[in-house]
Amino acid sequence: MYEVIDVTESVKVLRAPVNVVFFFKSTLGKSECLVIDSGSSNEYGKKILKYLESQGVNRFSILNSHSHADHIGGNSFLQERTKCKIYATYFESVFIEHPQLEPMYLWGGPIFEGIDNKFLMAKSSIVTDIVEYGWSSELDVEIIPLKGHSFNMVGVLIDDGKKRVLFVADAVVSMQTIEKYKVYFLYDVHEHLKTLRGLNKWAENVDVVVPSHGEIFDFSKEDDGENKKREFLNLIKGNEKVIEDVLGLILGILVEPKTIDEILSEVAANFLIPIDATSYVLLLQTLKAYCSYLVNVNEIGLTFERGKLEYIRMH
Repeated sequence: MYEVIDVTESVKVLRAPVNVVFFFKSTLGKSECLVIDSGSSNEYGKKILKYLESQGVNRFSILNSHSHADHIGGNSFLQERTKCKIYATYFESVFIEHPQLEPMYLWGGPIFEGIDNKFLMAKSSIVTDIVEYGWSSELDVEIIPLKGHSFNMVGVLIDDGKKRVLFVADAVVSMQTIEKYKVYFLYDVHEHLKTLRGLNKWAENVDVVVPSHGEIFDFSKEDDGENKKREFLNLIKGNEKVIEDVLGLILGILVEPKTIDEILSEVAANFLIPIDATSYVLLLQTLKAYCSYLVNVNEIGLTFERGKLEYIRMH
């Protein structure tokens, strides 16, 4: 599934396992393009470059929504070939330029065999420009904070005069992704819940929502625009329900003090999640995020009484 579809005259989307957005601009007769994210590999980079060349693009830049490997995998190929600019927020830029930090952060120590793969560690690329929240006159887009899934993930609002298109990166994941992975990756549960609540409001102020994974929601279509809006709002509820389910499961597990590994083992067994090195470190960090949230809302606490860090219910 690699197909470029039209959203507006100036906004196109490469529909793929990881969606890539193209925002075309014309300046002094030279066709320019802002590419939002670059997929998970060199192959994405090759497909992106081939498409841009077919459209007569003379110059393009990349805006990375966040630093996860499946969103920056084409950066290195494209930058080496074209010397293109790459934009990102400051925090995410550090991980884009030093991608080995991703598996090191997930594991909490030096990289070992099994977490040194393309799913967790892309090739390095250079972030040439740092973006801030708000309107970017240089890029002609608005940068929207969407924290929670990653340290400082952003969405991108494009208004080309025809439609308002909001790229939401991994702020929501498809129900197919939830069914496949059961517990989707989060860095900060509190921030992610704020992001999901914010998306409910954005749904009333845009015409099209483009997530990184899954289908595009076009609210402007006369025949089924309202249905697409309902589908998107229901997807947000589905994402929130996963969080509620995992929080409830953790509280149920903590009938007695448990280590994070003991919690992980029971969560994996409950959701039938197969464990290997990659899935382990992703689930480990996600459950740490859930437990930190529960600590912050005083549902659980920490104890070191048995010579190890354990989580314990407060009520």
